[in-house]
Order: sequence, then structure tokens, then C-alpha cells
Amino acid sequence: MILNVKDYGLQENPAVFFLHGLLGSADNWGSTCRSLSEAGLRCIAVDQRNHGASPHSSEMNYPLMADDLLRLADSLGIDEFSLVGHSMGGKTAMEAALRAPERLRSMVVADIAPIEYKPAYTDYINSLGKINLNGIKNRSEAGLELEKYIPDRSLRMFFLTNLRKDDSGKFRWRININSITSNYENIWKAIENGRSYGGPVLFLRGSESDFVQDKHFDLIESLFPAFEVKTIENSGHWVHTEQPEVFRQHLSDFLTR
Repeated sequence: MILNVKDYGLQENPAVFFLHGLLGSADNWGSTCRSLSEAGLRCIAVDQRNHGASPHSSEMNYPLMADDLLRLADSLGIDEFSLVGHSMGGKTAMEAALRAPERLRSMVVADIAPIEYKPAYTDYINSLGKINLNGIKNRSEAGLELEKYIPDRSLRMFFLTNLRKDDSGKFRWRININSITSNYENIWKAIENGRSYGGPVLFLRGSESDFVQDKHFDLIESLFPAFEVKTIENSGHWVHTEQPEVFRQHLSDFLTR
């Protein structure tokens, strides 16, 4: 499959692919990509499989998603590139770097480690399939239904960005809920060890998040020996939206040096 993208900046500029997290989309990176394209980068925000406007598939795991990305780069005629990935997108980036290290200039991983995690947000994911979208006239009505299952407003609004009208005017989830649900454990699995990418890697973690801990550094170093870690203060897991200016400055400093 060829993934859907949003392309920012001049084609002759160094290319950077941006990979969203679970239930996100290329739209999540709009302001970041616009900002960094002004700094001389070609920023390509990607819809990963089963997300956004990219094709759906019954299969979903990191080797497949990394291959999707490499195939996308081939289709765009991009031989060498950098990667920025948040959460699920960070694991896709790590897998791609380890599969094709010769093609990577650098990589930024936002608030995720290459470890296996206990699946989280399961109830929230399942709740999306419980919403009866028949008769829903707008996102506000869908939000009221979703509030029964997801009390956190910011999280609820994030999930609702996946709601779109189809050709008949009815609201539908544009994500592939069935595939995401059936492959949910794959999203939380570790990145396979025994390989390495020796180029520059920056891990950005939120001070209020426990996704990237000091105890993970030995594993990270075995995979990415030239890694560095920076902590973004007053931020949780969604570092790119909770502290966007600080996040963008870290990206600019790292990707343009």
C-alpha cells in the first residue's frame, strides 16, 4: 500500500517524515511541519495504515508499518531522510531505522521506548465501536455519546478528529476500528533487539510521563548507541501538543545541525 501524506516545504530540501501515534493522523503535525519547513526542511506528515486517509488492512504490526514507510519513501524518490515519530509512530520510526539504517540521517522519538508495554486505553478504543453513529448530525452529538465512556474532554476531542462524513453525508470513523482492535497487542510490543542504528537519535520525553524511564536506557543504547534523551518539563505523553514551542525548538536544533 502507498500511504497518504501531507507534504510541506520544497522538494529539494532535506526530507523528514512525521509519524503520528495511535488514533492520530497526518493532521496532528500541521503546525509543526509548517514551522520546520520555514527552517529549510521538507516535512512529510504521514497517515499510517488504518489511520487517516491511508488504506485499511486486516494486518498491523511494526515490521509492516516500517515497510509501508520505506515503500512510501521509494514512491516519492527519497533515498535518505530523517524520522520523527510520537508513541506508536515512534516505534514505527525505530523499526524503520533498524531495517534500513543506511537510509536514515537522524531520528527523533517522542515519548516512547522500544520496550513492551501493558496495553492501555483499551476501554477507550472499545468505546468507539459502541457509539451508534446513525442519526448523528454533528461532532457535538457524537461527543455527548462518547462522554459516557471517555470523561476526559481533551482525549475525547482528540478521538473525535477521526469522525468524518461519508459520501452519503453520514458520519463514520475513518480509522479501521476492527483492525486496530484485533491487532491491539501488536501496538504495545517491543522492538526486536539484536540490531542497531548508529546515527544520531534524540528521545524526547515528558516530565509527567512514565513511558521513557531511566531504566530503559540500556536497551535503548543497545539499539541506538548514539542516542540522547531530553526531558520536556510540564508535559505528559503528548509532548508535541502540550509543549509545542519547546518541542519544535528541540526538533529544529536537532534536525538542522
